[in-house]
Amino acid sequence: MFKLKNIIIPFFLLLFLACDQLDISSNQAESFVKFYGSSGADIGVDVKIFNNGYLILATATSGIGSTDIVLLQTDKFGNLISNGLDTLSSLRGGNNNASELLLTSDGGFVVVGTVNDTLNNHTDIYIGKFNSSAENEWEKIIGTTNNEVGTSVKKANSGYIVAGSTDAEDNGNGNVRGFKDIFLVKIDDTGDIEWTQNHGFEGNDYSGEVIVVDGGYLIVGTTESTFHSQENNNIILLKTNQVGISPEIDTYGGDQNDYGNAIVKTSDEGFVVVGSVENVAGDNSSIYVFKISDDIFETEWVEQYEESLNAHGYDIIGSNGGYAIVGDVELTTGFAGGFLKISEDREILIGNLNEGRDALTYGGYGQKLYAVEPTPDGGYIMVGSSGVSGIEMIYLLKVNSEGEL
Repeated sequence: MFKLKNIIIPFFLLLFLACDQLDISSNQAESFVKFYGSSGADIGVDVKIFNNGYLILATATSGIGSTDIVLLQTDKFGNLISNGLDTLSSLRGGNNNASELLLTSDGGFVVVGTVNDTLNNHTDIYIGKFNSSAENEWEKIIGTTNNEVGTSVKKANSGYIVAGSTDAEDNGNGNVRGFKDIFLVKIDDTGDIEWTQNHGFEGNDYSGEVIVVDGGYLIVGTTESTFHSQENNNIILLKTNQVGISPEIDTYGGDQNDYGNAIVKTSDEGFVVVGSVENVAGDNSSIYVFKISDDIFETEWVEQYEESLNAHGYDIIGSNGGYAIVGDVELTTGFAGGFLKISEDREILIGNLNEGRDALTYGGYGQKLYAVEPTPDGGYIMVGSSGVSGIEMIYLLKVNSEGEL
């Protein structure tokens, strides 16, 4: 078994520990803010509750300037635990990037991301399975001689479904080399490939999140291809059967650039999607949320939040009869992390309407929130980045049930 503990460069570990905030006492556990980082760009991309604390997935800069897929383990107060920082993929020397965490029924977890094969000059999908002690059980590098990117992983009826993109040529759909297709990979419980499928059109097509639905898989992403006489980037939904074929496809958004990031099932068998949509002038974006029925061609409602500001929605989860959304909102001082809870009918339940904003904001000096999870005490744990581009720190934020620190 390949164990990941204690393999990281000591200097890198010291940098992370030096940037961690001081411990907080037990009566302060309901809310906190933590920063972790080195001297380079360090970005938290996902967070899960794990072993009475938190597991953070991040892309972090190493001592030699390249980026690696990194795990941080913390206690319930956000303090790094002993040996709480691990570099994952066995591929080194290139820029590797983290994407998503998935908890598994055996108490462990799966990680998906992208690794750079510097020897052959292309990127591949990384997927690794870890046990309840965060020890690696298996690692797979999935790719071709072209460029593949891994963005999302979910548990299937058996094994896992992985979504990403590929620029491999596909004569079946007319995609030419150099343009991205949405890429689906079905693996078994040990990481061996069962099948792959790619779906694309005349432009670049990118995958965001994949979820498992009745009879197959549903992927939200972004497309440059033209549908319904739309131009620029648009949000795309692609629904396949259990072997990744027979796709149903539709696009959403306005006339400017729109991006689809995350999707969640609803209590009535529909789906809610979050992303961002640019205004008519194209000079700023708003958080874009819409609901569709089980038929992806049937839109039930559409809403935009923070239309007067520049804002983006990156993640959405179901939360006590509604949905919690995180992203960023641009204020006069810079970007702040944004949090918004809406009802099933898109009414704002938790926000900042008294100050003329839709979302609660945290910071205002370069904060962005990329993932959110509910906590057992009714609050939320969120992760993202804080700081100027190129020297960001990982940003962990725990709030109470009202989104308050």
